[in-house]
Amino acid sequence: MALIEELDQQGNFLFRWRSYIPGFILLLCLYSLSKFEFLDDSYETNLYYAGACFIVSLLGLAVRCFVIGYAPARTSGRNTKEQVADVVNQEGIYSLVRHPLYLGNFLMYLGPVLYFRDVPLLIVFALFFGFYYERIMFAEEKFLRDKFGQDYLNWADKIPAFIPKFSGYVKPKLGFSFRNILKREYPSLFGILVIFVVFDYAASFKVGFGDWKEPWAVITEPQIWAFGIGAAFYTIVRVIVKTTKWLVVEGR
Repeated sequence: MALIEELDQQGNFLFRWRSYIPGFILLLCLYSLSKFEFLDDSYETNLYYAGACFIVSLLGLAVRCFVIGYAPARTSGRNTKEQVADVVNQEGIYSLVRHPLYLGNFLMYLGPVLYFRDVPLLIVFALFFGFYYERIMFAEEKFLRDKFGQDYLNWADKIPAFIPKFSGYVKPKLGFSFRNILKREYPSLFGILVIFVVFDYAASFKVGFGDWKEPWAVITEPQIWAFGIGAAFYTIVRVIVKTTKWLVVEGR
């Protein structure tokens, strides 16, 4: 098999499993617990640092929301079975970068990685992410080039793949849809919250020498509030999505 076909095959395989395989990075993060200590030996100081890392993840989510808020139907989706695109997105954030969703994903995962203040972990994460998503982007771009031809190539010649430029923004023709964001990204927000709560609990257990017989003894009030609010938000939105059409937006 020629290398171009092999890369395309690998990219399409990873594309179908892209929602699960990056969990490998999160497992590596938990492995880093073996040498983890609270910043300045203070849970409170460490909590502020965790909040800063959480903001990095929220920035990634904000990038994804910016994409999805303007995205028309059958573009920028969560489909996993096959590549889907009715048009080449060239407006909004797509006038600055070709793969904004994956840029958002990078920042979302970067937050938990930074939490552990482990340089080797950060390097492994960057290398893994580059290898993993480079193949997905290759497969997506091959699909778009084969389907849209010169129209796609003209756009790709002007727009960087991953690191955005900061000029030449093209305002989208479609209006911004908060409902579309809520419908599609509520699991991402809850997922970020869960990851940070789990990491904070695991760190508290390790640093505080938690007793396996009483694992609840190191649960903190911030963890309870964060998980409780996140779970309530997730449950309410999921019920709305599954039982009503309130978040359905025509053409999205």
